[in-house]
Amino acid sequence: MPEKSDNVLHIHTLGCKVNFADVQTVRARLRLDGAGPVALVGTCCVTAEGEKQSRKEVRRSLRRVGGDGNVFVTGCAARLNPEQFSVLGGNVTVLTGEPEDVARTINEVAGGGRRRERDPGAAAARQRTRVFIKVQDGCANRCAYCVIPQVRGLPRSRRAEQVLAEAAARVEEGYGELVISGINVGAYREGGRGLPALLERTAALGGLKRLRLSSIETLHVNEELLMVMAACPVFGSHLHIPLQSGADGVLAAMGRRYDTSLYAERLNLARSLLPAVNITTDVMVGFPGESDAAFADTMSFVAEMGFSKIHVFPYSPRPGTAAAEMDGAVPAPVKKERGRRLRELSDRLGHVFRQRKRGLVDEILLEAAVEPGVYAGYSSDYTRYMVAGGSPGKTVRVFGERVTGGAVWGKVAANE
Repeated sequence: MPEKSDNVLHIHTLGCKVNFADVQTVRARLRLDGAGPVALVGTCCVTAEGEKQSRKEVRRSLRRVGGDGNVFVTGCAARLNPEQFSVLGGNVTVLTGEPEDVARTINEVAGGGRRRERDPGAAAARQRTRVFIKVQDGCANRCAYCVIPQVRGLPRSRRAEQVLAEAAARVEEGYGELVISGINVGAYREGGRGLPALLERTAALGGLKRLRLSSIETLHVNEELLMVMAACPVFGSHLHIPLQSGADGVLAAMGRRYDTSLYAERLNLARSLLPAVNITTDVMVGFPGESDAAFADTMSFVAEMGFSKIHVFPYSPRPGTAAAEMDGAVPAPVKKERGRRLRELSDRLGHVFRQRKRGLVDEILLEAAVEPGVYAGYSSDYTRYMVAGGSPGKTVRVFGERVTGGAVWGKVAANE
C-alpha cells in the first residue's frame, strides 16, 4: 500500500556510485518536518534498461506517497530527458541541478524543519558504515556508446580541502569506510596535483578504517597510484577497471583509449605492486559490429585476466551518441545469449577466487545483520563475507569456512 505517514522520506537510487554520492548529499541537507510524504528518486540513463527502471521507480514512488505527497526526480536520466518523468504525475518535480540546489528546492517545495526519513537505503547505509565521497564530475572521453558526457558535462574537480573536510566529517559521524568516487575519477586534478596526492592525504585521516576507490579507467592505473595504495594500510586492495570488450576491433569502434595489450599490462602492473589485489570489471555485450569471433575473443581475454566479478550489460543505443548511428546491430537474442555466457563465466571465476579464502583469516568490516547473529561484511579486497558473531561497524578477523551464494561464510577468529 502507498505510504501515508507524514514526515516520511523515501529514497531510491539507481546507477553508479556518483549518483549515490549525489543523493547522499541531497539527503544530508533536507529539512522536512511538517511536510507530507516525500520521495526522492536518483535516476540512471547509462542504458535503456536504466531509464526503464527509473520510470518504474518513479511510478512506484507515486503510489507510495499518495495524492498528498511529492516525488522529486534527479540524476542522469532526469537531465537527459526530464519529460519522461514529468508526464507521470502532477506531483512529480524533476530537478536537474547540483545536489545542493536540489536539496534547497525540495526544502522550499515540501516544507522545512528537522528531517525524519523512512528510507531502506538510508538507515542501511549508516549501518553498513560505508559512504561515498564525490571528488570529480564530468567526462571528456566521448566513448561511442556513452551518453554521460551529455548529462554530466566536462571534467571538473572539487578542491582538495573541501574533499578532506567532508571525509573527516564522515569519519567523525562514524563511517568506517570511505569510497572516493567520480564519473572519471582518475581525471581528478587540483592545483597541478592529481588523484594519488588526494588519496594519500585522505588515507591519513585519523579514525578511518578503510579507504576505497570507485571505478577507474585503464590509463589512470599507473605506478604513482598503485604505490600510494600499497603504502597506505587503510587502502582497500581492490580495483574496478572497466574493460567493455576483450576484442581490439570492438574497443577501437567504441572509442576506448587502450587495447587489450595495454589493459593486460596495467593489470599485471597492479598485481605486481599489490599482490593481494582483487580486480573486477565491466563488459558490454552486443556492441554494433561485435561478431561471434569478437565475442569469443572477449570470453578468452576475460578468462585470462582472472577477474573475480564481471558486471555484464547489453549494449543499447543512447541518443546523441556515435554508436547509435552505427551499422551492424546485434540481434537481441544474440545479446541475451552472450550476456548469459559471460555471466556464467563471471560466476565460475568468482567462485574460484572465493574458494581461496577457505581456511584463511581475513579482516572484515561488518555491516548489517542478515539474520540473527549473522552479519554481512567485506574484506579489504572487497570479498563479501557472512560472519557469525560481531556487530555492525566493527572490524573483526574472520576464519573462512565455506563458500555459498557468492559469499565466504566464516566465524570470528578464536583470538578476537
